[in-house]
Amino acid sequence: MSVDAAAVWAIIPARGGSKRLKHKNVLPLAGQSLIARAVTTALASKAFARVIVSTDDDAIAREARMAGGEVPFLRPAELAGDTASSVDVMLHAVETLAQAGEPPATVCLIQATSPLLSCTHIREAVQLFDSGGFVSLSSMKAVTQYPEWMFRIDSKTGHAHPESPGGIVAPSGDLPRRYIENGAIYLVRRTWLLEEKSLYNFSQHGCYIMPEADSVDIDTAEDFARAQYEIEHRRQPPV
Repeated sequence: MSVDAAAVWAIIPARGGSKRLKHKNVLPLAGQSLIARAVTTALASKAFARVIVSTDDDAIAREARMAGGEVPFLRPAELAGDTASSVDVMLHAVETLAQAGEPPATVCLIQATSPLLSCTHIREAVQLFDSGGFVSLSSMKAVTQYPEWMFRIDSKTGHAHPESPGGIVAPSGDLPRRYIENGAIYLVRRTWLLEEKSLYNFSQHGCYIMPEADSVDIDTAEDFARAQYEIEHRRQPPV
C-alpha cells in the first residue's frame, strides 16, 4: 500500500482543560504557541492533504486557524475530559469529517505537546510507514533503563530482589536494545482505526526512532523549560 499526501490527514488534539500546566497549548514557546507550532510544522512538512485541530477551546481554535490549520468543529464536552482517549478523539474527527467528502486512507495524530517534532521527522515517519507497508506506526526513543538491571523491594523486609539475577551483572552491550513511545506522532490506516478502534496493529506496527533531545513531551513547567532550552540553544530551529 502506498501513502501520498492527498491520502493522509493530520489531526492535532488540543483540549483546553490541561491541569498540571494550565493552558499549555496556547503558551508561547520561543515566540509561538504550542498549537501554532504544531500546525505550522505539519503544514510545512507538505505530508498532509489536511491539517485539522480537534479542540473544545475557543482560544486554541483561534490560534490554530491563525496558523493555517482547519478547525471545522469544536470537540464535544464528553471528549474533552481526562477520560477521553486519543482513539476517541481520532474516531470523532474522522467520522465527522468523512461525511462531507472523500475520507483519507491514513490518519496521522500529531501531539502539540511535542514541540521538537520537525518537518523532517514527519516526512521520514510517513515515508517509513509507506515503505514498510505498516498498518500502524508510532514514534519512539531509545530506553536507557534496562529491566535486567532493576530490583523489586519487599515492602515488609526491605530486601532487594533483582528482576534478572543473570542480567544484573550483564554489560549494557549484551542487553537487547529497547524503545518507548515518545508520544509525538502516530500513523494508522483509517480502515483499521474505524474497525478496531485502535492505533495499533501489532502484527504490522512500525517504529520511527527519534533522538532523546527531540522527544520532549510537555506536561509540566519543567518540561516546558526543557523544551525552551532545547530550542534556544540550537543554532537552527528544527525543520
